Amino acid sequence: MNANTLKPLFVLSIVGGTIMPLAEEELLRQLLDKSFKVNYPPGLYQKDVRPDSPIEPPFKFYDLHIGSNHSLQRVVLLPSIPHLLSKICDSTVQEFLANGHAISSQVFERCLDMAQARFSDARSVNVFYNIHIGAISRAYLFKLCVNPDSETGNSPFSYTSHIVNEPKSFYISKAYLTLYEDHSGGIHLDDELKEGLSQSTEYELLALLKRFPRLAMWYHFPMVDTFTTMLQNIAPDIRSWGRESRTAGYRFITQTIPPPDSQMLAEKLNGALGTTGKGLSVRRSTSNRKSIARVKKTISPPFATERNRYRPSLRHYLEHAWAQAAIHDTTFMTFQCGRYERIGIRHRASQTLYLSEVIDTVNIKDPHYQKIHVGLHIAIYQDALERTRSQDIVQQKLGSKGKKRGSDSLEYQDILRSKKRRRAGDAMVPTYIPSNIGKHLVDRKLALVSLDYDALSSSVPSSFIRIGESCKRISSREETDWTKDAFEQNKFESKEYFTLTLLAPLGNGAIGTAHSALAEVKLESGEVLRERLVFKLAFTEKNQEKLRNEFDIYCHMSRVDGIEGILDVHGLFYDAESKTMGLLMADGGNSLQKREMGRTGSYADKVTTTPKEREVFRRIVESLRLAKVFHNDIRADNLTIDSNGNAFITDFDSAEYRYPDDIAMKEDMRCLNAMFEGKSRYDS
Repeated sequence: MNANTLKPLFVLSIVGGTIMPLAEEELLRQLLDKSFKVNYPPGLYQKDVRPDSPIEPPFKFYDLHIGSNHSLQRVVLLPSIPHLLSKICDSTVQEFLANGHAISSQVFERCLDMAQARFSDARSVNVFYNIHIGAISRAYLFKLCVNPDSETGNSPFSYTSHIVNEPKSFYISKAYLTLYEDHSGGIHLDDELKEGLSQSTEYELLALLKRFPRLAMWYHFPMVDTFTTMLQNIAPDIRSWGRESRTAGYRFITQTIPPPDSQMLAEKLNGALGTTGKGLSVRRSTSNRKSIARVKKTISPPFATERNRYRPSLRHYLEHAWAQAAIHDTTFMTFQCGRYERIGIRHRASQTLYLSEVIDTVNIKDPHYQKIHVGLHIAIYQDALERTRSQDIVQQKLGSKGKKRGSDSLEYQDILRSKKRRRAGDAMVPTYIPSNIGKHLVDRKLALVSLDYDALSSSVPSSFIRIGESCKRISSREETDWTKDAFEQNKFESKEYFTLTLLAPLGNGAIGTAHSALAEVKLESGEVLRERLVFKLAFTEKNQEKLRNEFDIYCHMSRVDGIEGILDVHGLFYDAESKTMGLLMADGGNSLQKREMGRTGSYADKVTTTPKEREVFRRIVESLRLAKVFHNDIRADNLTIDSNGNAFITDFDSAEYRYPDDIAMKEDMRCLNAMFEGKSRYDS
């Protein structure tokens, strides 16, 4: 560092009991050396208490539907990953100092005194990492890469362990790196964080948040023999990686192109691999998607079989983590059990996971554990930022013929509104003329469910068996029990099943994820009927109980005359292979909240409605009294209007059947009127 670039700043330091000044350059050297040479303390301790519940396999429903061009093909051990990350840290610090920036010791010396670790479960391992390693890594990331003038020691980067549809478990705790989001969908920046931050950098952070809500993933396990052994042993020569559904007789030949890797990542990996010549490539993405179905005369769904207690395998967790990385388009993943850790780097073009050797968090040196993770956070940011910029360039080239604007010239509200609209569930889907498909679904026992968006492009559909009747049955008074012997039939002809193609999620609700679904039924005449529906998925036992309650409420209301604004429900289905439940229903259009977000670009306490719309919704809520149903969750997210102007009330997962209870019915109406006035449902 050039001493001439240093400001004559001195700090008092107590050395050997004497107060003396230290020059800034020497102070920085000592501070960085002290900050980076940090490991976990010796004597890590895990309480010897385990729950009675068994360890569950990590695989999820979505893992089975990763496109063949996005799936994991091989795992390569790359022992130099810690050194690669250390070099990224060194080069970033060198550039930071060369530009004449400084670091406050009062801020960055915090959290260096690490408490003795006493782990109780996977979450405690997660929390310990976040407090003692993650927090300081995020602070250095913001200081070194984003805002060198910041002296707060805080960061807009967040380590989030609350993940939708992820049940709490003793054996695994997941987290991801993201940016703090405020209530309007922008970056949450207090005055200290904003100080010295340029407008273009703030815009770039917002684009990063909207493009990559998850920047990287962490998987934490308890420090018990099962997982310490698992992380130390892996067979990288396994030839077959990736998973798909075991449904027999129906297969898709798919072709999708994964998004590009960053040039920075390819160069670093080539250097670590010692590759000469062309090395790893950076394949550019296109939007072309191709899919051809090959169908046999009969379909055989897979059924859950009784099995011995699951034995954890690092291979299984790698497959799951890769699938999640493909879904969220992340590059880095970390697996840690307190004492031992492995870091993975996903290379999209070659479908290869580069995995570090096991890292001993207590004894590793040159580099130490903290420095590895400062480098990891910097690499995560640099990789995502480059991919964001490259995608913006591609979009500009493919954009309109009018005036092109650079990413720095984009207005903050432009970014906010465009991304909000995408997240509001306005999926680009074909529009089909209503075909009265409902009456042809009544007796279909099997739904073959595939996914077709982003990295999800099913090779084999999942088999959802009908366990609940259609509310479009011939007689509204008819009662049928589909749960009896539902899983005994092992072959289905074309007249007994229909197909559902799930597109991008419409949103994550209280009990699961709702997808726009393209339903297709082939009649015996050869005619094919298609219609856009909604498939609502629930993954945990608790949420499936709520979904079943919602289905029962819908069935009850379908037998009562005079109720308005209730969507047609076509049945309840269950996939034994992934243990996923699905409710199939009509598409009610956009909610009032999503419509308002489309207009304003941000969440609104008060939604805009016409007098006629308010009258219709009041009439719908009033009609619930006929069925003695208390909705119990009246809000703008649960009131919808379709493209024809028809109004509906949705999401009855919190509803109750009460007889008689006029007070509860009046409460629904009070909440409706409060919403129209922009008041909270809890306001008196």
